[in-house]
Amino acid sequence: MQVLMCIMFFIVQTTGDPAEAHIGLTLSAGGALGFAHIGVLKVLEHEQIPISYISANSMGSIIGGLYAAGYSVAQIESIAVNQDWQGLLNPSFKHATKYIPKKQHTRRYVFRWSHDWFVPSVPRELISLQKVEFLLMSLLSKIEYDTEYSFDRLRIPLRVIAVDIVSGRRVIMKGGRLDQVIRGSIAIPAVFAPQTATDEGILVDGGVLQYFPVDPLHEFSPDMIIASLTLIKGVDTATYLTDVISRVTSIVGFEDIAYQKSLADIVIEPDLTAFDAQDYGRVAEIIEAGEKAAQAQVAAIHNVLAGRSPVAHHNKIVEKITPYVRNIDFKGLEQTRKTTILKEIRTGPNMPLDFDLLVDDLTRIYETGLFSHVDYQLLPITEDSVDIIVNVDEQSYGFYLLGIRYDNADNATIGIELGQSNILGTGLSIRGAIHLGDPNEYRLGLMDTRAFALPLGYQVDLFWNSLDRSYYEDGTWKEDYNVDCRGGIAELGYAWAERSYVSAGIKTYQAVYRFPESVFTDTLPQREWVSGPDFSFEIDNYDDPYFPIRGGNFKVEIFCALTQFAARNDALRLNVGFNQFIPVTRWFTINVGLETGSSTGRLAWAEYFHTGGADFIGFANDEFTTLHRHVLHVGLGFPILSLFTEESPVILQLLANIGSFEPLDTLLAWNDRSFNDFELGIGAGIYANTPIGPLHIVFGFGNPHRRPVSDNIQYRVHFSLGREFRYAK
Repeated sequence: MQVLMCIMFFIVQTTGDPAEAHIGLTLSAGGALGFAHIGVLKVLEHEQIPISYISANSMGSIIGGLYAAGYSVAQIESIAVNQDWQGLLNPSFKHATKYIPKKQHTRRYVFRWSHDWFVPSVPRELISLQKVEFLLMSLLSKIEYDTEYSFDRLRIPLRVIAVDIVSGRRVIMKGGRLDQVIRGSIAIPAVFAPQTATDEGILVDGGVLQYFPVDPLHEFSPDMIIASLTLIKGVDTATYLTDVISRVTSIVGFEDIAYQKSLADIVIEPDLTAFDAQDYGRVAEIIEAGEKAAQAQVAAIHNVLAGRSPVAHHNKIVEKITPYVRNIDFKGLEQTRKTTILKEIRTGPNMPLDFDLLVDDLTRIYETGLFSHVDYQLLPITEDSVDIIVNVDEQSYGFYLLGIRYDNADNATIGIELGQSNILGTGLSIRGAIHLGDPNEYRLGLMDTRAFALPLGYQVDLFWNSLDRSYYEDGTWKEDYNVDCRGGIAELGYAWAERSYVSAGIKTYQAVYRFPESVFTDTLPQREWVSGPDFSFEIDNYDDPYFPIRGGNFKVEIFCALTQFAARNDALRLNVGFNQFIPVTRWFTINVGLETGSSTGRLAWAEYFHTGGADFIGFANDEFTTLHRHVLHVGLGFPILSLFTEESPVILQLLANIGSFEPLDTLLAWNDRSFNDFELGIGAGIYANTPIGPLHIVFGFGNPHRRPVSDNIQYRVHFSLGREFRYAK
C-alpha cells in the first residue's frame, strides 16, 4: 500500500499542470517571536495563496503543526492571543488543585531543594513543559489518531525538525504523535527536559543544529518555497535565559541560516527588534509584525509565481471509529501505589475512548504533585479496542524549603521546612517547620489531597509559636507584649472549581500572655484556651498569589469559640474580605479592596483583629487591636519598568485607606457620625517583584484630615522584602 501511494504521489508531481504551483512553507524557531508566523499565514490566506507542504522547527512547529492538522489561521490566532503562555510555562499548580490552600505551602518559600530520603537530587529541567504538553494533547490527540500518526496524512504534509542529543544528528520527523514531536522540537537544552517518548531518540530543540529548516521541503519538490524567519537581533534583546540560548543557537547557525535563505524563493523576515523571545504577553503585537512583513512581500510572491496559480490538494481527515478502552495500566510507578492515582481517573474499561476526558485525567494525575511528568500511550488490541498506558515520572519526594523575609516592624525572619511527600506511596506528606524571628514557631504537620477515598484534602498541624506584639491606646504606644500559642488545627478542604475552595475544621490552642505590669493586664487572664470550629471559603483568580497585578480575591472566615470544646468563653468571629486588581491599560491599574470583620461574645485576646503597617497605610504595626474592623483600600498602580522579566514590573503606587473599628451597627448609624470619626491614611510607594519575593516600600500619612493637623497627623514608612511564609501573622 505504501509503495502504491508513493507511485501515485510521484505521478501527480511529474504530470502536474505547469500553470499551477505547489508552495512549500518553512517556519523558523524564535520563542515568542515565532507568533509572527501567524501573521504571515493570515496574509497568505487573505491573498489566497494556499500551502501544500510545511517544514517547521521549535515555535514554528507549534504554529505549523496546528495549521497542518487542520486548524484555521483564525483558530490558531485565537489560541495564541487568549492563552496564558506565562501560566503554561509556570511549573506551579493552580490554587485550587490541592483541595486545601495550605497544600501550596511550598510556594510561600523562596528556595526549594529536593532529596531522595535526604540524598540531594538534581532537577531534570528549570521549567516544566507539562502544561504545554497538555495543551497540545487537547488540540491534537484526536487528529493524530484519525491520521494514524502519519504527518503525510495530515491536512497538509508536515516535517518537524528536532535534534537527537544521543547521536548529535538532526532528525526530520515524519510521523508519531505530533504533540510529542512538537514537545521535542521546542525543548531548549538546559531549560526544558528532552523529549524521550519517541522512536527517534532523545529529542531537543531543532534550533540547536538548524534554526531555519528550508531544505526538508525538497522532499516534496515544491514549485516555490516561502520561508518565514523570526530571528533575534541585537545583543541587548538577550535579557532572559531563553533569549540568551535562542540567540546563541541562531549565532551558531548563522552560516546555515544564510544557506537556507538561498534555498527559499521568498524570505519573510518580520522586524522584531522591539520584542524578546519571552514576550508572551505581546502576542497580538508580534502577530501584527508578521502581517506587515508578509504584506510587504505579496508583490514579490506574485512575481515569482509568474502567472501560475498557487494550488494545494489538501488531505481530508476522516474520523476513525471510536475504539473502546479495554484496560488502563501504569508505567513508572516505583513508590506510588496504583490505587493512589486510580482515584484521579474517570476513563475506565469498556468506555469509548474520549481524548478530552483522557487529557483531563492526566492533568488531574499531574496536579496531585506526585509526578514531574505524565503522558499516555495507546496500544491497539483489536480494530475497535485499545489499552491505555499512563507513563509517569516520579519526582524526588523529599524537600527542603527556605524563606527569608525582612520588614521594619518585625526585622528579619527565617523559615526552614523539612518534609517528605508520598509517604508509603499514598500521597501523604509530613513536614516539620522552624521559623526564627517574629514569630518564633515550631510546627509539625500531616497533609494529603484525599481523605476516605473522597475528593477531600485534609491537614493536621501541631504548633508552638511565640509572637511579639505592641499595645496602643488612642494611637499612642504603651508597651510591647508577647503571646505564646500552643495547640493544633485539623481541617478538611474541598475545591469544586478551578479557583475556589471551602475548608472546615477544628482549631484548639492555649494562649499565654506576657505583659509588663500595667492596668490593662487586670482585665486579661494570664492564659486562656481558644477552641472551636473554623470555616473558610475563598474564590481567587489572582495571576500570582504573592505578587498580584491582575485578578481578584473574595474570602470569608468564621471562627466559633465554644466552651463545649474547652474554650474559656463562647464567641464568634467573622471576617469578610474582597480585593480586586483592575488593569485599565498596560500602564495603569486600579486596586480596590474591602475588609470587614466583627465579633460577638467574649472573644479571646489572641483572636482580636490586628491592623496597621502594611494592612493600614500611615499607621504603626498593631496600632489597632480591636473586636471589629472595617477598612476600605484604594490604590493606583503605574508600572514604570521591568526589574527581571515582563512579569516582574516595578510599580509606582498611590494608596489610600479609610477605616473604622467600631461595631457595624454603630458604623451604619451615619447620622451620628462625621468624617473625623474615621481613620484615614494616604501614601505613595514602590511595589516590585524580586527573586526572593515582593519588595514593598510605602511612605504614608495617618489622619491628615483631622484638625489641627500638627496634633493628629502621623508619618510612617513601611518596608518589606520577601514572601509572607509565616503561619502566625
